Amino acid sequence: MPQDRTDLQALQGLTRVQLHAHARQYYKAGGRTEPEVALVVYGEARAVFKDYARTPGWFGRVLAPVLIWREASALRRLAGITGIPKIYRQLDARGVLIEYLPATPWPQARPSEVAYERLEALVQAMHERGVAHCDLRAPSNMLVGDDGTPYIVDFVARVCRGQVWNLPWNWVFRQFVGADESALAKLRVRFAPSLATAADRALLAERGPVERVARAIGERTREIVRFFVRSG
Repeated sequence: MPQDRTDLQALQGLTRVQLHAHARQYYKAGGRTEPEVALVVYGEARAVFKDYARTPGWFGRVLAPVLIWREASALRRLAGITGIPKIYRQLDARGVLIEYLPATPWPQARPSEVAYERLEALVQAMHERGVAHCDLRAPSNMLVGDDGTPYIVDFVARVCRGQVWNLPWNWVFRQFVGADESALAKLRVRFAPSLATAADRALLAERGPVERVARAIGERTREIVRFFVRSG
């Protein structure tokens, strides 16, 4: 509807203060290592505002801009893929405005078999565009709409494919592609066991280098976060 587009254009032009003033609810209240994540409503338009501006200390000043850049750059690289939220606007180094998705987190949605097939196709399209999500082990990063459309959110941990000549980095990228595929296998085994194959169960039982790499990076990330919390 024309009015919806007009409202969305107006919403995208709001200042940080105005965006917070139009916040209908906060999915995250913010903290020493987390952004404020708000549902912003302006007329008939909605968007999600992720904002580290009020995150204190070294984390807010140093790490937050890196995290915003990582997510924004991934969303731009994946632009046009159905199931990936649009990036409406990056306010600055610590705030980004993203498309609101009227969907339910995967564990609560009880998705159909078709939804699982669509999710697998979505992850494949994401990989073909050169992005590995790296945090699909958290089922809350996958959503499903009432019509069975799957969505993937929260790309802070992503790894992108490098240039053709960068063989070492592209090897790393392929490991995280494998981690995403392992996460889908785990999702089927956990929430839709009738859809899980013998290959899915074997992949989870293997716990090979992909899982070790993912675990090591997660542990290192937590160490960095704890350092900045102590220093802040």
